[in-house]
Formats: sequence, structure tokens, C-alpha cells
Amino acid sequence: MRVLFTTWAWPTHYQPMVTLAWAFRAAGHDVRVASQPSLMPTVRASGLTGVPIGSDRQLTPVVDALLAVDPAVRGDGRTSRIVSGYAAIAEVMADPLRDLMERWRPDLVVFEESTYAAPMVARLLGIPAVRHLWGVDILSYVRSFEPAALAPLAERLGLDVLDTTGLVTVDHCPPALQVPGAFDRLPMRYVPFNGSGTLPAWSGAAPRMPRICVTYGTTSSRLSHYAFVLDRIVAAVADLPVEVVATVAGSDLHRLTGAAGNVRVVERMPLHTLLPHCDLLVSQAGPSTALTAVSCGTPQLMIPQLPDQKLISALVAGAGAGERLEIGDATVETIRAAAQRILATPGHRESARRLQDESRRLLAPAEVVRTLTRAGALASA
Repeated sequence: MRVLFTTWAWPTHYQPMVTLAWAFRAAGHDVRVASQPSLMPTVRASGLTGVPIGSDRQLTPVVDALLAVDPAVRGDGRTSRIVSGYAAIAEVMADPLRDLMERWRPDLVVFEESTYAAPMVARLLGIPAVRHLWGVDILSYVRSFEPAALAPLAERLGLDVLDTTGLVTVDHCPPALQVPGAFDRLPMRYVPFNGSGTLPAWSGAAPRMPRICVTYGTTSSRLSHYAFVLDRIVAAVADLPVEVVATVAGSDLHRLTGAAGNVRVVERMPLHTLLPHCDLLVSQAGPSTALTAVSCGTPQLMIPQLPDQKLISALVAGAGAGERLEIGDATVETIRAAAQRILATPGHRESARRLQDESRRLLAPAEVVRTLTRAGALASA
């Protein structure tokens, strides 16, 4: 069976699909990943076969315009800026994606949820398509804006019916973090892919005191309306009787020079190898970050800025597995006080473990492959 995974060139939207793609490969299927050329190094690093489509030159101005939108500014209620931005990406991707699908003829297309071109082209060509979430299904809240935003592309492709959810949606959130939606859902256990790496010797040793992991993702440097708070977080928790591990992107290492002696600064250590030995994660609540913590049973202190971060942090905090601070309230003092509360409250750890148990009870990726293989065969028959 030929399976095409596709997303626009944003690594954090691609990485949650890697474990399912590898499950297809392990089951003997032919898997390829289609995206713009700039994502190909990330695809290669994940061990999968990439197929470059279109050009970054076409996509860059669209993505730049999308990233320039201040998430704190409300829209006019008649359109969704995020849906309009993803619709513009679909316009760029549709033709090269159609060329690839016509040449390779996949039996199944698995698409990241904001890559609207994939289900539209797949429907045109009669190929079953499966939607894969990158985090919590935030686009369910703006689905009513999709028909108008995608109407020009649907007309160009000659589609009478618009379907952006596909045959089924692979949802890797445990039930407590799922949002309602009018679509068929296939829950899957979240198996983190945070990249590869070489583990330092100290990482396998039990910490001598409570360990706090601090990270703030890799997106911040690309967003003009995103406040950098990693240095503030490290300063807040470094005063506590704890061990701090700050895992940061290489471009941010210089911001943490002169950190206290109980702070260990590392470059891009895969979180799933670190969090099982941590008592607290302090982060931006990026979907992959937050769900990795859920899979490891680690309580969280979340300081979100983007809409999807705000949604998942509200759900995690609502489940009792941590606390959330608004960015405007996140001072050194409030961060330190919140971290102390979480460390001193056994209920947060218990709730984090409950979320972990919920996640572990969901279908493993290999079981999802078997389900999708049967579904794809039925849909294409």
C-alpha cells in the first residue's frame, strides 16, 4: 500500500505525524512525505523519504503574512484570519500536490489538519484521505469559516463538496483533552517524536533533588508578536532548591549565559527522554511539548501565547495536571510561586498520571495502521 503523508513546511506540524508514518513503514507499506523543500531536512532527520513539492519562494510570503498576525487582536467575526492564511497555503500547494498524486497514485493520504489542499486534491482524484491533528483540534472552532475561504480553490478544482476532515481524524489527545467536533474520530496513543539525539551520561542518573525542566519551544524566534520569556523562567526557578534543566534551541543559547550553578543548559534534548525524571515542566504549552509531558505523566506550568497553546494549556490545567499563567502576569515572582505550588501539591502529579493512563489506553500506532489499512481499502473499493 502506498501512503502519502503531507503538510506545509512547518516542522512542529509535521513531527506529530512521524510515529504513525513509521508504523506504516514497519507494517511494510511504502511511505513518502510531501512538503516544500525547506521541510526536507526535517523529514530526512526523521528517517523517512521526502518528496519536495512546489517552492519555498511561493510559500514564504504567505507564511510570513500568517506569522505577522498578532494573536491578541480579535478578528471582525465575519472571517477567520487563521483559516484565510491556511487557505492561501492551500492555493499554493494544490497544483504541485495534484501533480505528485497523479504520478505516484497513493492508496491513502494522511494530511496535517491545516493542509487543506490535501483532502481537496485527494477527493478530486478519488483517494481516501485521513486527517491527523498536530495538537488539540483547534480548527474545530473555526470550521464555519472554511467554506467561504476555500471556495475559490474548490471552484478551480471543480469540487462540488468541500470536506476538510477526510475519512477519519487521528486524534492523539486523551479524552480529557479532546474537543467536540462533527467528524469521525480515531483516538491514538501519543508517542512523542522530539527528534533524535545523543543522551549525556548525567541524564540516566536519578536527580538528587526535585528536577524542573524548562523549555520554550522553537517557534518564538519566527513570530514577531511572541515575547521571549525563557530567561525569566530560568531566573524564577533557579532560586528554588531544585535542579533545573533548560533545553533550548541553539539560537537561544546565548540568552542564558551566566545561569546559576543549579541550572544545566542543553541544546534541543529530546523531551521524552528527559521528562520521566522531572517533577515539573515549565513551557509555552506548544502541542508537542504539552502532549509529551502528558505521555510522561509530568505536571506542567504553562505560559502560553498562541491560540493553540492557550487551548491546550486550559485543558491540561482544567484536568488538574498543572497551572496556567497568562503571559502578562508571568513575572519572576508569579512564575516562582506557581512552580512552588505545583511541586508542593501531590494532586497535580496524580492528575498528570491519570492523563498519562488515559493516553496509554488508546490504540497504539500499529493498531491504528491496521484500522486505517482496512478503512482505506473499503473507501477505495
